Amino acid sequence: MIFGWGKKAALPAERKSAELSLAGVLGWLGWGTSAGISVNDASALAVPAVFCAVRTIAEGMAQMPGVVKARSFTPGGLPRLKPLHDHWATRLLTESPNGFQTAHEFVEGMIFNAALGAGGLAIKNEIDGVVVELLPVPSSAWTVRQMPDYALQFRVDYADKTHGYFSRDQVLLVRGPSLDGFSGLPAVRLAREAIGLSVALERQQAKLAGNGGKPSGILSFKKALGPEAKEKLRATWQSKFGVNGEGGIAVLDTDATFGPITMNSVDAEFLETRRMQIEEIGRAFRVQPIMMMQTDKTPFGTAEQMFRMHVVHTLGPWIRRWEDAIRRDILGFKATPQLIWDMDEAELLRGDWEVQGSYFATALGAGGQPAWMTQDEVRVGVGLNPMETEESQKLNPGSMGQMAGAAPGKAASKAVALPAPQTLLDHVTKAMEGEAPDAV
Repeated sequence: MIFGWGKKAALPAERKSAELSLAGVLGWLGWGTSAGISVNDASALAVPAVFCAVRTIAEGMAQMPGVVKARSFTPGGLPRLKPLHDHWATRLLTESPNGFQTAHEFVEGMIFNAALGAGGLAIKNEIDGVVVELLPVPSSAWTVRQMPDYALQFRVDYADKTHGYFSRDQVLLVRGPSLDGFSGLPAVRLAREAIGLSVALERQQAKLAGNGGKPSGILSFKKALGPEAKEKLRATWQSKFGVNGEGGIAVLDTDATFGPITMNSVDAEFLETRRMQIEEIGRAFRVQPIMMMQTDKTPFGTAEQMFRMHVVHTLGPWIRRWEDAIRRDILGFKATPQLIWDMDEAELLRGDWEVQGSYFATALGAGGQPAWMTQDEVRVGVGLNPMETEESQKLNPGSMGQMAGAAPGKAASKAVALPAPQTLLDHVTKAMEGEAPDAV
């Protein structure tokens, strides 16, 4: 057995280290497929469907804002969250995680590695319990194993051919699903058959395009030809009527005939097969076809509903994984259980202006209902600065709230009903400008 694989006895540390190195080598060489294509992380990214699927997840995560929040509870048991914009972890993760990456690049890279390989790993640089720097490690440059006491040990291979070991509390780790509880399932290895078939189909199409986009043919003669004559005729025909030939009318003599090789029904389905591979790869990464630029696949209503499905079902699990990883590895949920990392996916769930207008008008109290947002909150929600006036920070009680607040024994004043929302301009725009919605 190579390096003692399959043995149940404990292995020496040097042999375990060799196994870890071999695992990295095998991942670098790639995994074989039935299509005869070897697939690894780098070759998989050369497949546009894989590159698009992973980018869709990573870029979607990176564009969402996040902030540290302090969680408390009201006397009635309702949760209350307070954003901490000046907290060191907020500044670290939203400004500059290290000296060579922006916050967007860091999150994008971590999720990219996590979605593609075994996980996204970053080494923490701490000073007095405060993380001041996060150094990302490519997924192909590290491995993890569980020690006899169930502690995790991470081996990181450096560019100078040396390596180092790190414990669980020295790294930030985000990963996808796992079977053993500590190592993520590499998506490329599990989807290698679909990826390999896509590569094989693309190579087949490339060869066909290199042949002028048409199959070859057979030039035959009744009279037997010698090897030299055959090669000369083939070269002459290829130069005249091949890919880069000038074409024209062929004149054949000495009973010569040309029989083209036509495409059969299987070849004609080539384009549909390639389209199917896009869907198959999308399934492996849980990315909707419309997010992979395949716009003819919208089985669930409108494109807007498909985008919502993408945020909920594709990005949703990654949002939770990232929030939990930050809370565990950066904030320390044991030391500071009241602190959480919260990502705002509302930016990705925005509707069109008409939908937003109706929503914000209702939130401001249109229709007589009590408002649940102030004018300043609406302005911040659409990217404008708050006015910070008394009126802009006041919640509209609505006509129902005014009736409920009337003194006992006295007739309630006439209800003041707000008009039903019409468009964004007649309600939300007024809120942005500091005016209350019109009353009738």
